Amino acid sequence: MGEPVEDPLGNARWVEAERLATHLDRILDRSAPHSAERAAAVADLAARLKRTPQTIRGYLRKYGPRRLVRDLLRDDSGRGPRLAAEAEAIIKTGLDETYLQREPRSLNEALTIINGRLESAGLKPVSFNTVKDRLWTHWTAAEVARRRGGPTAARKHRRRGGSLVPDYPLQVCQIDETEIDLLAVDEAGNLLKRLWVIVLVDVLTHMILGFWLWPRSANREAIGLCIQHAVRPKAAYFQKLGIEATDVFGRPERIVSDRAAWYKALEDNRSLEDLRIKVDPRRGEPHIRNVVERLQGSINQQLRTARGQTGSSIADRGDYPAEERACLTYGQIEKAVAITAFRICNGEMDKKTRKRPDLEWAKHAALIPEHLLNVDWEEVQLAFLPEKTCSLSGKGIPAFGLDYWSDEDPRLADLYANRGRKKLRIKINRNDVSHIYLWHPTLEQWVTVPRADGDLAPKTAWELEAERARERAEAETTWAEKGTSREMVAAALTPTSPSERKTRGTRKAASDALAARVAGDAPKPQAADMDLNRLKTMGDGLGRLPRTTERFTVEAWEDP
Repeated sequence: MGEPVEDPLGNARWVEAERLATHLDRILDRSAPHSAERAAAVADLAARLKRTPQTIRGYLRKYGPRRLVRDLLRDDSGRGPRLAAEAEAIIKTGLDETYLQREPRSLNEALTIINGRLESAGLKPVSFNTVKDRLWTHWTAAEVARRRGGPTAARKHRRRGGSLVPDYPLQVCQIDETEIDLLAVDEAGNLLKRLWVIVLVDVLTHMILGFWLWPRSANREAIGLCIQHAVRPKAAYFQKLGIEATDVFGRPERIVSDRAAWYKALEDNRSLEDLRIKVDPRRGEPHIRNVVERLQGSINQQLRTARGQTGSSIADRGDYPAEERACLTYGQIEKAVAITAFRICNGEMDKKTRKRPDLEWAKHAALIPEHLLNVDWEEVQLAFLPEKTCSLSGKGIPAFGLDYWSDEDPRLADLYANRGRKKLRIKINRNDVSHIYLWHPTLEQWVTVPRADGDLAPKTAWELEAERARERAEAETTWAEKGTSREMVAAALTPTSPSERKTRGTRKAASDALAARVAGDAPKPQAADMDLNRLKTMGDGLGRLPRTTERFTVEAWEDP
């Protein structure tokens, strides 16, 4: 071991080592090795110095034999390189091929690939900090920013909120939403935009219970669909996507969220209270054990390797042409998110906690109350649908520009007799406009009311609007035709020759004369028969009367 290196910052490192040696002397003098008093003293010193107990025990091993302050100073003067040249080359190549790319992987993913190559080469795997240090050893911050297109300034540290320790799964869950770092296209290849993913996570086991991929920002409907996805069994869903994963489902008792408007609107919701689901938007820092944010980051880390990745923001994108390279549809992105959520996040061990979510769920599954596993998922979705009031008309209940009613349902007969007198409460589902939900005031329950036209095919509100847009496009008249028609009307209203208005006579006489002329020019019914009768009575029109064979007797007139 060489001599200690002089500290260029003065005597700060030595003073810090002396202060630490004073604390270690108290522990060594007042407690015996491997005793409970020694363990309590080590834990207390670690808490006061904001270190780990393992670090304090390491200090005791180095300081205890000789009790010299310099033994607490790090000495790198006589130490050679820690890694072999072959390992350094593998790390550099791995970072260059996986991390410093237009569609980069995360450092954790790069570490997995690098360790795989090291193990194949018969070398010892390295840690995350080693890979991170080599990144800034082989490249400068400007080169990393240029190749990745992101800012290099470190974010300010934010104080995290408190922790929650539930007694069993589904007792406390956490929900949050984020935009995925990937642009989507439709089936025709038209560019859409970044999708939103809403994730519901069990706090005790860190198990992702369900998610929902939404093309708009989060709202009550999307939150309801996410919770419905968490409540329902997912065997059929996995079969549809062609993946194998642990089927996890159940009703959460308490959902912790941030203070977003759509979460605050769910506080004291009667429908949720009926389902015994409590939404608790936390004030201040919403990060409770950082569960949801870490899993959302894992999802985005996997999606950033695809074409069309955007980074965390437009400024983070750099010169990468995300709009030009985007080529993934909603279905492809949904499958990737499902694999990441239910196989990677739920089925792989967390390096920090050293726990695997699906194994933790299986360990605590016996503690879950039975009523949390048997839930009507349709009632859960109904609790999150938007509600409004309307009046019953003669055609039915209006919604989405349609009428909803069923003459065959006897439950609606009483409501029809009092139509127009009372406001009715209805809930609409934009994901299926084939029916609505009506609150029956007498039965005090929600009743399903189908479309009055009998079309019960499932159809979303967006599909209905697109269908109406196509109908309008087919029946729409071009602007040129509309303008031509207006010009023809204007030409018909323009007199052929200018004339002055005549003031003689009355308006009634002029109106009668016009009516007689127009009526005379109008076609007459049975015109042929009328023309024949006219010839019989008036001649042929040339002054000659029609011939007749009838003879009349002439009486002689005599004078009296």
